[in-house]
Amino acid sequence: MIITPTSLTINQLFGSNNEQYIIPTYQRRYSWHERQIWELIDDIGLVEGNDTHLLGSIVCLAGHHTAGLNRLELVDGQQRLTTISILLECIRQRLDAIGEKDEAAEVARLLQAKPLGGQPVRKVSLDSIDSAEFDRLVADDKQHEFQNKHLELAFRTAREWIAEQSLEYLASFLYRLKNQAIVIRLDVSEAKDAFKLFETINNRGLKLSPTDIIKNFLLGNAARFGDEPLQMARASWTQLIQHLDGTSSDAFFRYYLMSLLKARITAADVVLSFKRVFMDQVREAKALPERHLYTDSEDAADEDSEAGEESAGAEVDSSVIGQVNFKEFLELLVLSAKIYGQLVLVKTKDPETDRSLRNLKMIKAVQTYGFLMHLRVGGCSKQHFREVLNLTERFVLRRHVCRERSNETEALFAKLCSVSPKNPVLVTREAYRELCPTDDKFREDFAVTNFTSNVIDRARYCLEQIELSKHGGYSELQVLGAEDVHVEHIMPQKIKSKRAKEELGDWVEYLGDKAESGHPKYVSRIGNLTLFAGPLNIGASNNPFHKKRYAYKESSIKITQELVGKSQFKFKDIEQRSKNLAEIAVGLWPMP
Repeated sequence: MIITPTSLTINQLFGSNNEQYIIPTYQRRYSWHERQIWELIDDIGLVEGNDTHLLGSIVCLAGHHTAGLNRLELVDGQQRLTTISILLECIRQRLDAIGEKDEAAEVARLLQAKPLGGQPVRKVSLDSIDSAEFDRLVADDKQHEFQNKHLELAFRTAREWIAEQSLEYLASFLYRLKNQAIVIRLDVSEAKDAFKLFETINNRGLKLSPTDIIKNFLLGNAARFGDEPLQMARASWTQLIQHLDGTSSDAFFRYYLMSLLKARITAADVVLSFKRVFMDQVREAKALPERHLYTDSEDAADEDSEAGEESAGAEVDSSVIGQVNFKEFLELLVLSAKIYGQLVLVKTKDPETDRSLRNLKMIKAVQTYGFLMHLRVGGCSKQHFREVLNLTERFVLRRHVCRERSNETEALFAKLCSVSPKNPVLVTREAYRELCPTDDKFREDFAVTNFTSNVIDRARYCLEQIELSKHGGYSELQVLGAEDVHVEHIMPQKIKSKRAKEELGDWVEYLGDKAESGHPKYVSRIGNLTLFAGPLNIGASNNPFHKKRYAYKESSIKITQELVGKSQFKFKDIEQRSKNLAEIAVGLWPMP
């Protein structure tokens, strides 16, 4: 491996007219949070005197330089360089707006590459699904709905901060950014060496996400297979990240591996398990000299620091996953990502299926995705899939309400990945029945479960289904699905504060002596919850429930209208209503 390291200021890094930094399409989208942006700004701002500040290193895949435009592929460092480009662009716009044309032109020169006789291009090119949005953000397009909220936030943060600075401070900051911020550029001529260098650097320093490490591992080995496999891997990774946009890619890989290995995979096991699957499943990997490090469980534990030193990853059984060529491996990976995105984002284009997936999402049934992916990838029929979803909805809700062990639930779904996708219903039902809480336990626990803020969507789901049962089906779903319909706490979440008393009435006085001790016990129970649209402002009142009844009377939601008939609503009423709703729940979500 030949590495050419160069220490460069930002002026030097961006200053060459015939060098352009390309962010390839297989890279993850821009994803820095506000904290990371501010850390960069603060680091530059705190540089004193003639000191310098090391921003870190970047890894470039660079060929032989020519007199024309040299496109350097960024293997590592794209988040940092993109953020610096955003800062420079926003500073340029501010300088231009206040009439500092010469300084603005100097900054503009850094932001472009223009070889002699050639056309100007962006110095940092987001050659990905972010490129069009980057251009719109440069133009400060306020009419466009941006998909990449991180990119939008970066521009907004930079613009707002720059607008607050004096011209004197901005000039000082710009000087420090251009001349005192240092980047170590590591140039590598071979793709396989670039990806290896990336992993070496990051295994020793900044903790990367499992997705970052898997991408590098996959592309790095593709480069070792040849130019054509590398191009194929890059194109496949681009498709993968597009399918997973709006989801957690780390979660995808965990459930993808569970669907392959038919075993529970922890977050710490993801990277090493993927490497083992790759080495064992891909035929071309047989020729790799280090293959034995991943297929021998005794030696594999220390191979990947990001998976955690205590984790040895999941053992791979070749008979379970089979052997395929590299192209087939990529095709299955991309297909799985596509289906995972459809499941998580509720975009199967089948209304009945999407309704069930929405319900599972509200319940927080994330453990199911590996199993559901297995069924869809395996060609499960629409009817069988719907039946499984219905059974799963009932099973998971019962398990969650009864606070059964989540690890046990997830292990079951991993095991179910061995079920034939062609005829899964009977086996699935039998597996669910073995671990499903009884009617008595479900009834008892449903009545006393605390539907706190972190699971309020689960409460909404339960209330929606109870409401629908009173209408006889889904004909009334439109009103329930409306954005302005929310879960209403009949007895408010806060009763002691001055503001709560002013807006919602004096519930402490209304509830009596045990108000403060009883409130935490009953406030999040299902009996204290309903569905309602619009705000409620009761005003000062010593009988606040009486005033709420007037508002509830106008509601079209039956479970809310029913409250109008109650003369009072105190702890015993919450307890009784909870029991009544629990009885309904047993019928709505029967044993599988």
